[in-house]
Formats: sequence, C-alpha cells, structure tokens
Amino acid sequence: MFRQLEILSAQAHGDLRLRSIEDYRFAALRSQVPLVFDEIVEAAKHFPIVFPASRAKTKPVALLGLRRARNHFVAEDGRWQAGYVPAFLRRYPFVFGRHGNAGARHLTVMLDRKAPHLDRSEGQPLFDRPAGSTTASGAPTAMSQTVQDAVAFLSRYQEAADQVTDRMAPLIEADVFVDRNLEMYVGTRRTNRITGIRVVDRERVAALDDATLGRWARSGLLEAVHAHWQSLTNFRQLTG
Repeated sequence: MFRQLEILSAQAHGDLRLRSIEDYRFAALRSQVPLVFDEIVEAAKHFPIVFPASRAKTKPVALLGLRRARNHFVAEDGRWQAGYVPAFLRRYPFVFGRHGNAGARHLTVMLDRKAPHLDRSEGQPLFDRPAGSTTASGAPTAMSQTVQDAVAFLSRYQEAADQVTDRMAPLIEADVFVDRNLEMYVGTRRTNRITGIRVVDRERVAALDDATLGRWARSGLLEAVHAHWQSLTNFRQLTG
C-alpha cells in the first residue's frame, strides 16, 4: 500500500497539500487488514474477522477479499463499498517508522509521497508558513493543524495497535482457537478454499468456567468474541 515512504519534513514536503479524496484504489491490493481491539465490533458488521494461524501472537484481521491482492470493497472507480473503513486504511498516507536500536527506539512520522491525497495546488497545506510571508520569502515552519490532527489519529492508532496482542492474549491462554479451512460455494460449485486461519471455537468457550467468562465480559473480550462469530456470516458478501 505504501509505495514511496519518506520522513515527513518541512524541507522536503513544505509545498505539499493534503486532499480529502474518495478514491481508495491505494488499498485495492489489500485482501486483508489488521484490526485494533476497539474496532472489532463495528468491523464485524461488514467483514469476516479471522485470526492468521501462522502468528504466534494472534491479532484479528478483517478479510476484504477471497483472492490474494484483491480488495472486494474497492470499486473500479475507487469508491469504498462498505459501511466501515478500518483504521489501518484511515491513517493513510501517514505511518510511523521505527528508528534506533532496541534500547532507544523512537517513532518518526512518515508519509507515502506517491499517495493520491498529496497535491501541490489542492487541499490543506502540510506545513504553515510565517504570517505575512510568501512562498518565495517564507520557509514553512510547523506542521499545519490538518497534519497535527492526522498525526494525533496516527498516534492513537499506533497505541491501540501495540495493545492488540495483550488484549487478545486471554484467548491464547484459554486455548480456544482452532484451525479452519473454509470452503466457499456459489450454489453447488466450490469457488474458493481459504486455509491458514484460526477461529474461536464455540464449544471451547462454552466449557470455560464462570470466573473466566466474567473477566472476559468485564474487559470487553467476550463481546469481541461474539462479534467475531457473527462476522463469519459476512463471507457470503465476498462471493458476490
């Protein structure tokens, strides 16, 4: 999705503007995206939510297509064809880059220089210039309010993304995941077979003690599990 990442700076990007667009072709090759914990319930209304079997630390993902590099929810003209846009996509064209060694790592704001959101004539400026200056006489200084808002959202997203593993850890500890291969059919014709995923098993959850279920209910985890189960009915949307 990110084609040309650059560290955001006034020197390199002072003449750029951020446009609000409805073209999601930048995400057309994303057949799945990771979810943060607090968006599971809303995302479950629109997409199947599963857990990749290959990851030791399980994180939920929303399936956006049944074919590799094919997003079912991006129309040919770029329109987003679902009622919810995952936060992973809403942060674009910004992302945090991690720099430094393991003892002193820090985050740097980066942007995709090739994003369709960026323009030199339309949209809100990325950086403000000194009052009374012209483009020729005044160099850009601080990030504009538009970019500050975008970076604030990016910060909230990153914090939530960093917490997903811990929020989902009780599911691993309780051993409620099972591997699944899903067969997709149109009528009696099999159209696709999805492998390498895990789902939460209903019988294993039902066998848990009341104390565990009570903790999950209070933390919101039980609601997320029920949303995950309900989301599996959305597979039929991806076959249309």
